[in-house]
Amino acid sequence: MQLSPRRNAMNLLSTVVAMLIGLTALVGTRAEVAAQADPKATPAPQVTAAPQTRDTTPTFQPQRGDTLAGLPRAMATRAELEATASGKKGDLYEDELELVRNRLKYGDLQPGDRIALRVIGETTLTDTFVVKPTRTILLPNIGEIPVAGVLRSELNDYLRKQIGRYIRDPQLEATALVRVSMTGGIGKPGFYNLPADVLMSDAIMAAGGPRGGGGNFGGGGGGDVEKTQVIRGNYVVVSKEQARDALQRGVSLDQLNIQSGDVIDVGKSSGGITGVLKVMGMVSGAIFGVVALSRLF
Repeated sequence: MQLSPRRNAMNLLSTVVAMLIGLTALVGTRAEVAAQADPKATPAPQVTAAPQTRDTTPTFQPQRGDTLAGLPRAMATRAELEATASGKKGDLYEDELELVRNRLKYGDLQPGDRIALRVIGETTLTDTFVVKPTRTILLPNIGEIPVAGVLRSELNDYLRKQIGRYIRDPQLEATALVRVSMTGGIGKPGFYNLPADVLMSDAIMAAGGPRGGGGNFGGGGGGDVEKTQVIRGNYVVVSKEQARDALQRGVSLDQLNIQSGDVIDVGKSSGGITGVLKVMGMVSGAIFGVVALSRLF
């Protein structure tokens, strides 16, 4: 059946439109990919000028964080700290040595820290207790127990001795929790009190895991555990490469020398809606191209 001139014109017009839409989608996708590959090609957003301030962006300094040695671990013994504080090894800077000496003098437990205590046969003493501003913990039926000057590695034996003044031969387990901030592409960002011997991977999962999947824990956009780093103040103390290696080897927070107040920042994946739009652009381009060719031939 021979088509009318008007129908032929409409088919030709729809073919041209389909080809143009397909080419536009493909070109747009290629341009976006090229712009991401070359950051210089991406126009900088227009922002309002603001007064210059000191840059507080965390920076990675090799001399302080290129290895996982650094400061003594969270569960270091008094003997280990004393050996480090002597400065004979020459591994630490003077300000870092001062931190070690302060640990020996004041202990590890800071106001606001939490201690997970379990005393067999004593339900009232099996709980999590907060270190008060006076650096004491308040135990039911016992009263305040001072924890100033106590290291994490000493806590179990120390509390056994203190509670033993009220309970005969107490059988207990005491764990000083490390308070860390979980940020970035994480399911449930916030502050978490975690045992120092918990695995880095378990710490991430305790905070909801990577947001929307990502990294080694699943597909999709959101969080990417392979871009995780640990920040202390303005320093990156565990780089992305070190964190990736720690996750693969099953390393604990203590082995990574995670301290209370540190920030575990889970990176964000490059997927998300941008990745979906890229795929849609490529798929739509291919579809319109096929339609156009089918109409021509």
